Amino acid sequence: MRIRIPAPATIVACLALVAALSGTAAAAGLITGAQVANGTLSGLDLRNGSVSGLDVTNGSLTTLDVRDHTLRAVDFAPGVLGSGAGIPGPAGPQGAPGPQGAAGPAGPQGAPGVSGLEIVTVPSSVTSASPKSFDVPCPGSKKLIGGGAYLYGAEGDVALDESFPTSATAWHVKGVEISATAISWQLTGYAICAHTGS
Repeated sequence: MRIRIPAPATIVACLALVAALSGTAAAAGLITGAQVANGTLSGLDLRNGSVSGLDVTNGSLTTLDVRDHTLRAVDFAPGVLGSGAGIPGPAGPQGAPGPQGAAGPAGPQGAPGVSGLEIVTVPSSVTSASPKSFDVPCPGSKKLIGGGAYLYGAEGDVALDESFPTSATAWHVKGVEISATAISWQLTGYAICAHTGS
């Protein structure tokens, strides 16, 4: 009896079929991590739930490996997250006026002021007599708060000799000739008076 040898094409087809049927099992036993190029695997190449924390090297994950908005406060250790303050919101509308408050206590009484200010003037006679001297009194209950005097006539021959208060209510003045003269002259005294409340 004559043995028929299969055609070469048939042998190749049979070998290809055997390789295809056993390829997955063989690959699972022969491929290691060293044979996979870095960055070539994606999430689609891994079975869901197959990677655990033990499969990830500590400190190897970065913020780029975490999808935005997937972490919650419970995912962080206590004290890691700060309290933080948000951006202030816009000012609210003006509120209605509150009720009128109670009147406050009366303040301390101030010192009495000056009132009824008056300047009292008294002129002397217009003569060449010397000296001329007199007081200018304040009227009524007013008190003296200042005073003075001035001369008129015989310029250069007369001088103001005295001008001062004699009491709390009168101002004293005196004019004299420093060079004897027949020219008539006049001395006018004035007192500044007012109610001072004291």
